[in-house]
Amino acid sequence: MSHAYYTLDVFTDTPFQGVQIAVFPNAQTIDENLLQAIATEINLSETVFIYPAKSGAFQLRTFSVHGEIDFAGHPVLAAAHVLTETGQVILNDRNTTVTFKQNTQDLTVNITKTDDGTCPVQFTLESNPVIDRYTPSKQELAAILSLEESDIDHSDFQTLLVSCGLPYLVVPVTSQEVVRKARFNVDAWSRSSAPAMAAQEIILLTTKTASAETNFHARLLGPKIGQNEDPPIGSSMPSLTGYLAWHEHLRDGTYTFTIDRGSKETRRSLLYVEMDKRTGRSLTLRVEGQSVLISKNTLLPKK
Repeated sequence: MSHAYYTLDVFTDTPFQGVQIAVFPNAQTIDENLLQAIATEINLSETVFIYPAKSGAFQLRTFSVHGEIDFAGHPVLAAAHVLTETGQVILNDRNTTVTFKQNTQDLTVNITKTDDGTCPVQFTLESNPVIDRYTPSKQELAAILSLEESDIDHSDFQTLLVSCGLPYLVVPVTSQEVVRKARFNVDAWSRSSAPAMAAQEIILLTTKTASAETNFHARLLGPKIGQNEDPPIGSSMPSLTGYLAWHEHLRDGTYTFTIDRGSKETRRSLLYVEMDKRTGRSLTLRVEGQSVLISKNTLLPKK
């Protein structure tokens, strides 16, 4: 039996930008033992397999070339888009709500019907971030990132270790130019206090963006990320919003902001985020973005 799948560019409205995702809308026909091999063969950021709705919810299983992923944001947008494309989800007048089950949590997903044919998708989740202020010094951070100490910007935000399951070291810097020029130094990392932390990925963050439409520019670096890679940041949103909410100058309330990742050369992504901060309660966040359908393909059966 052959298997149809789609590829999409996610968190963008521009073809050949954003993050490349593959979607199999009828995964129930695929041998479970082949899922990882298929994701490795397709070799995109993530491959998502959709199983039929049970009790009103679609089951998603997501794989990178390295293994199965419990939660990721990009496959949610891609899966929602493909389900509308295949007619497995019929859009109502304006907003249609579906539920996606991932390995660690259920997500409420809202799909918007637009006049221009785009497919904005928003998903909602709650998180309980764990914050640790024990982090490497500015001197260590500058060496790890191949930057100057003056590039680390603690005027509004602090360097923190944040975890919502997967820990990240979040480092604020002075500008998007600094984010782009940073280079991870493995030797400096190994000599620093950083390996003693649980985090193996660093989020570089700045409010000094190159685009007037964005509030933050972000980038992931780490010992397992190649120097020329610019990985997706969707799965880091629970930790990143938890990081922002920790700072006292962000009082209780609802905050809306945009975050971009990458550049035209590294497939820029744009994420719209809404965050509800309520002291003593879980953090609620809503992440929205668009996606572009790029191709429909067929995985041929083994001969």
